Order: sequence, then structure tokens, then C-alpha cells
Amino acid sequence: MQRSPWIALALIAGLALPVACGGDKKEEPKAEEAKPEEAKPEEAKPEDEGPKEVKLDFPWVREKVAGEMKAGTVLTYKLSGTDAKGKAIEDDYRCVVKKSDSKTVGTVCNTVNKPSDDKGANEVATRDWTKFSPFFAVEKPEANLVEVADVTVPAGEFKTVVVELKDFFGANFKVWMIADKPGVYAKVEEGPRGEDDKTAKVYELASIEAGS
Repeated sequence: MQRSPWIALALIAGLALPVACGGDKKEEPKAEEAKPEEAKPEEAKPEDEGPKEVKLDFPWVREKVAGEMKAGTVLTYKLSGTDAKGKAIEDDYRCVVKKSDSKTVGTVCNTVNKPSDDKGANEVATRDWTKFSPFFAVEKPEANLVEVADVTVPAGEFKTVVVELKDFFGANFKVWMIADKPGVYAKVEEGPRGEDDKTAKVYELASIEAGS
């Protein structure tokens, strides 16, 4: 029996229908979900150099001085003024930390161009650490705070606390303690120790060589 042409066409259309309707249609790829932005680490802000504020108080403690003034540290000062006899002097004054531990420090200080001929000038002077510099040492000093001051010396400009130091034997110094450099005086003025003493020396920091 022959099939009607209309039946054949219907069968062909029925087979093609799923394709036309997209029965095998592939799923479209889903759009990627936006990832939350990762928090960026904050950039480290450079710290301001030097102390932000200097108060009229002793800027150092014993432990800080001992920690900074290591063996091999060298400070050089420009020296001017007059000696005990009133003679004019102009020289470099060099101070070296020869040895250092947690309790004591050994130092040597002398002029450079015209070194002192004194017997003990090149001998290591050993003393206990204090809250003051191991150079220009004053034994058990009477210390008076004077002022906070910015001072300019050959080594640069520094924020300092000015202190007057005196001892029982007449030694007296006016020192400019650098607030953020424990153990280092930016400037020192040394006065007479008696009526006949004409000492009037000024030491100004010229250079710093750190020890190790």
C-alpha cells in the first residue's frame, strides 16, 4: 500500500521538529561572577627622621647610651678657645670607644694636630655607663636642665637638650645632648676649674663614625 505524500511530509516535519526547537541547544556559558576586590595592603609611611617633639628633660637613659656607643665609635670635634693658661687653641679633638660591655666603657680622647703630652692622654679611661656621654665625663655630676635648643655645628643641625654639669672637684661643662643620638653631644663648652684657670674651650661635633 502506498503512503500518501502528505503523510510522508508530516513524518519528515515531525523528525525535524526537535532540531528546529533547539532540543540539543547548548547552554550558554555563565558570566563569571565578579570577584570581590582584594584589600590592598597599606603602604608603609616613612617615619619622620629625628624626634617629633623634644621636651625639657634628660633625653637619654643609661641602657640606650650603652647600646649606641659601641666599641669602635669615633666622634671628632672642632676645638677652639683657650687652655688653662689662657693660650689660644684650635685643633680637632678625637674621642674613641676602645671597649664596651653592659656595665662599663673604655675611652680615649686627645687632640689630633697637636696631641697632648700628658702621661695619661692615650691611656684608656674606664668608667661605668651613665645617662650622659662617656666622653667629657664628670663624676657624679650636679646636672641642671637649661633649655631645648636647635644647634648647628659642622656635623649638621640637631635638636638638643642643653644641660650644665658640675662636680665636686670643679669640673664644669655645658653640653648640648642630641635628643635622638644617645651618648653624643653636639656641642660642649668647658669652663675654668678655679680662680687661676683660664680654660674656655668650645667643642663642636664634626663627624660621627659608628662602632660595631
